[in-house]
Amino acid sequence: MLPERRKLLALMASALAAPHLLAADEKPPVKIAVSAEYGMQGSFAAQSIEKGVALAVAEINQRGGVLGGRRLEVVRRDDRGLPARAIDNMRELARDPDVVAVFCGRFSPVALELVPVSSETQMLLLDPWAAADGIANNGQKPNFVFRLSLIDTWAIEAMLDHARKRRMTKLTALLPNTGWGRSSLAAIERYLKNHRDLRVEATWYNWGDTQFAEQMLVARRERSDGILLVANEAEAKHILRVVDGMEPAERLPIIAHWGMTAGDFNRVTEGRAGRMDFVTVQTFAFSAQPNARQAAVLQSAERHLGEDVRKIPALVGFAHAYDLTHLLGLAIGKAKSTDRKLVRAALEQPVAYDGLVRSYRNPFTATNHEALSRDQVFIARYAVDGALVPVSGH
Repeated sequence: MLPERRKLLALMASALAAPHLLAADEKPPVKIAVSAEYGMQGSFAAQSIEKGVALAVAEINQRGGVLGGRRLEVVRRDDRGLPARAIDNMRELARDPDVVAVFCGRFSPVALELVPVSSETQMLLLDPWAAADGIANNGQKPNFVFRLSLIDTWAIEAMLDHARKRRMTKLTALLPNTGWGRSSLAAIERYLKNHRDLRVEATWYNWGDTQFAEQMLVARRERSDGILLVANEAEAKHILRVVDGMEPAERLPIIAHWGMTAGDFNRVTEGRAGRMDFVTVQTFAFSAQPNARQAAVLQSAERHLGEDVRKIPALVGFAHAYDLTHLLGLAIGKAKSTDRKLVRAALEQPVAYDGLVRSYRNPFTATNHEALSRDQVFIARYAVDGALVPVSGH
């Protein structure tokens, strides 16, 4: 059996084990689903999200579960990063009255397609990664989507702020021809309205593209000071290979959105990400000297998962999903029910929770379904060992 598969089986056993609770046939479990891109080669976001959910579930079950002794249970569905499959998964899960919520994966185009389905089925959609602005605050009434993650506007602002701190005045933006890319471009245009000292030229590419030499040559010819990159690991690794192959004086700095961090990107790029002038946005990293909350989570993960979660790829997915699951558990308790409409209303009510990513005070309201804020966003770079570490001054 593969090591990763063994780890996931141990994780699920830990999440589901609660021998002191009443038998399952007396009190059926409350199910939390993760429907994400498990089948995508080189991506670890789905697995990281599941580990965050499962660790929180194991902790809640250890304390007695929810609603007077019902244990939480994690179920998974593979959407392969395809909107149609994700929609099928959500419709199927919505038919099970014991499923209280569905966690989506990393891809904004998938999450955006799920928004109206969430309203139609009245299934809670919890977003621990996908960043397109319109996912959570989406205009749906009632709104069943709640996000604990970065959004494109905050990411672009942090990226462009970093460029200006480095006195860059002209950038070439490489954007995917998807909802993610269009959301990022809209954020760029909003930023530029208030920062006339910066110019950004947009260049589009398609998912699956592998040839980027022409874009890099054009960027140099137009005297760009750097590359503003919105990409996943599959395309970003080719872009880094092109830039690394240029003469040292011709290599442009790269300021990246976080899509490629869903994979083991420094290893995939054979260490280039750690050697080059390459930075990305993040919302969470374990401190070199973990604080009390981080240390408690590390100890819990070692006990329940049997691993040091500081070393897992796509770490933000774990951290976001862990906090979001605990907030869901608190909402179930407040609602005194698994009725999704009641839990949705409870999520909008005031709550205080000291989480892994931040301390939450009223994370969601009737008018705001974003649990994080711009304050959580920082610039990071890859260390030699592949860990993402904050850049000094951010």
